[in-house]
This record gives sequence, structure tokens and C-alpha cells, in this order.
Amino acid sequence: MLSLNDKNKVTSILSNTLGSHSTLRGNELAFYCPFCNHHKQKLQVNTETQKWHCWTCNSGGKKLTSLLRKLDVDKNTISIIREIYGDSNYNPQQDDLETKVYISLPKEFKSLNEPPKGFNPEYKQAINYLTQRGITQKEIVKYNIGYSVDGLYARRVIIPSYDSNGLLNYFVSRSYYQDEKMKYKNPPISKNIICFESQVNWKQPIILCEGVFDAITIKRNAIPLLGKFPSKQLVEKIFMSGVNNIIISLDNDAINEAMKAAEYFRKNGINVKMMYLKDKDASEIGYTKFYEELTKTKEFTSEELLLNKINSL
Repeated sequence: MLSLNDKNKVTSILSNTLGSHSTLRGNELAFYCPFCNHHKQKLQVNTETQKWHCWTCNSGGKKLTSLLRKLDVDKNTISIIREIYGDSNYNPQQDDLETKVYISLPKEFKSLNEPPKGFNPEYKQAINYLTQRGITQKEIVKYNIGYSVDGLYARRVIIPSYDSNGLLNYFVSRSYYQDEKMKYKNPPISKNIICFESQVNWKQPIILCEGVFDAITIKRNAIPLLGKFPSKQLVEKIFMSGVNNIIISLDNDAINEAMKAAEYFRKNGINVKMMYLKDKDASEIGYTKFYEELTKTKEFTSEELLLNKINSL
């Protein structure tokens, strides 16, 4: 049985991660579920047994470490939880096998492929924003792009990502108002996914880019990293699928990370091309210019890697 001090530590960690909670009977706490975004506190956590379960989307697991890992909590916090529960036989892979997560789009999500009846200024703002970024009705349908008027993701376009089975595995939300300080607001879950996997043909060369708007601009076999590094799941899929050719096109501020990825794939027998777009990314230069630059891009070599390492000194 946990001491009062340990129980308070666990509650504090959960509150810092999930937000406000309600105290139920016994050792049960109720939080807002980060996976289905239900408006009521449907995620129930037992601080004694560690079991957690959402009564709406049915996400759940047997250990708090599995919940915190799904939410990308830092390793130090995971270690604190393990120490509190005396979990010396910690096995992340077993955690994953015993964990179910069912992410869903916000309940306020509306498809931009379905014009509203009557005047709707938010719909117009969302469409205008996407048009300015070169996104047409064709891409709206292809990626099931929508928007939200109310709720946690209000006044934002929402770009879903689906896995190879057509199941939602992530979504990105971006404000369509210039004065919004927080441009992006994404679900607080792990980015260890393959973004836009349902759009990928693994028998063809793949293009690794930074964000979803870059991938939409590139159109063909583009995978957004949602950051600067390929996820563990993506790397595993690349090797399992026998991909022979990879093009890396990251923003200018991620050159070092791109170099590391290029070196890693090249050492493992994959042909790599590195695209240098200077001070702009794919979504800024547009589809035509991107492929013009791609035709000029040569295969990444050990000499290029050495030169870049020297220049970075």
C-alpha cells in the first residue's frame, strides 16, 4: 500500500500531466481523457493498482508508466513512478502489449469538405487560410481536413493522420488567425507514430519532411516527422518495408539532425538524398519549385557528410 507521501507524489505527477482531476471513492481519480477529449472527466486512474481506463474511448492499461509514456512524459518522471511502485522488472514492450489507446478527433470537428448551411465566418476563415497555403479542395478531401469552432481546438484547422489500417493515430491543429500566440495545439500523446501512413507507398522512394503542411505540398509519399527526428516506429517500418531510397527535406534549422538521419540510413544500405532549401521549407516554396530543386539534388555521400562536419566545427 502506498504511503500518503507517495500517493501525493503520484497525484501531483498525474495532475501536472493531465490537468485538473476529481477524487472518487478509494484510490480512484478522474481526469479529462487526452485521447478522446471528452468534455467530462472520463479517464479513471487507480493510484494503488496503477490501472487506468477511459469509460468513453476505452483506452486503458495496467501501469501508470504506460500512460505516461503514451503522453511523452520525460524519463526522469517515469523513473520516479517506477521507484514509488517498486517496479524493478520494467519492460516498455510489455507495457505496450498491455496498453490500448484509441485516439479520436475532437467532438467539435467539422469537415471542410461539407460547407455549412448559412453564413459561417469560421468556415470562411479556415478555407481562406488553407488557400493562402496552397491547399485546394482536392487536398482537403484527401487528408480529411476539418476545423473546429468551439472547444479546446476552437478556431483552428485540424489535419488528421491515419495509419495503414485507416485508423486515426494523430492530428495536428493550427490556428487560422495571425494574432493567435499559440499557432499549434496538438493532442498530448506520443509522436511515436508514422504520420500520414495511409498515404504512403513503401515500394516507392519516401520523402521525410518536418511538418504536415510540407507533406501536403510535396504530395507524393511524403512523411512529416512532426519534429526533427524520425520516430522509432517510422525507422522500424522503413527497414521492415525494404525502402531503398529516402529523400530528407528538413528546415534549415534542422541540418544537424538531418545529417545524423542521413548518415544512419546510409550506413544501413539505404540511398539518401539531402535537400537544402536554404531559408524556406517545402510549404513556402510550393510544389513546382520543390520538385525543381529535387531534380538538382544528388545522392548523399560520405564526402558531403565529412564536409558538413568540418563546416560545423
